[in-house]
Amino acid sequence: MIRTLAPFLAAAWLAAFLNGCGNKAANDAAKPEGSVSSISGYNYTIEGIQEFSVNGAWGGGISIGGGGGNVCCVELPEKWSQGLSAKVTWERSDCGGSGPGNERCPFGKHPWPRKALEATVAIEPYDRPNTVQVMFLPNDEVKIYVFDAGPIHPEHPSKLGQPRPLDHPEWKPAP
Repeated sequence: MIRTLAPFLAAAWLAAFLNGCGNKAANDAAKPEGSVSSISGYNYTIEGIQEFSVNGAWGGGISIGGGGGNVCCVELPEKWSQGLSAKVTWERSDCGGSGPGNERCPFGKHPWPRKALEATVAIEPYDRPNTVQVMFLPNDEVKIYVFDAGPIHPEHPSKLGQPRPLDHPEWKPAP
């Protein structure tokens, strides 16, 4: 008797299981609609960004005036809304106002002093999910943009252009 019912019970259990997994209404109610996006960072400071993360997702490290590569992943809502923000943590070199090469951070001598920072950062408005771009600016300011091209693109909402230290006269681009 049990041998005869076993295939029917297994089929019934499998059907119930698959129906529960495929129940879009139940899944949508449990989790808001979102998208998984890559993370990219750009450094506009005179300190190296040793590593950073966005909502706990590791974003990598960025040299002075560097950035661009993508790593995976952070979740974004499909639609931007007022008050949308992310927690950014980062560790940077702490060489002082003149950057590397001074008595505090001499070239060839490591490790340099480091400083750990954390901020809740507003995410700038976006039309659709795309690459989460974290811009590290002077004075430990951070901005987040969601865009499908880097900051050198003429339509990039940041209007920052090529990553370079914004607060150091020797690194300013020629007019």
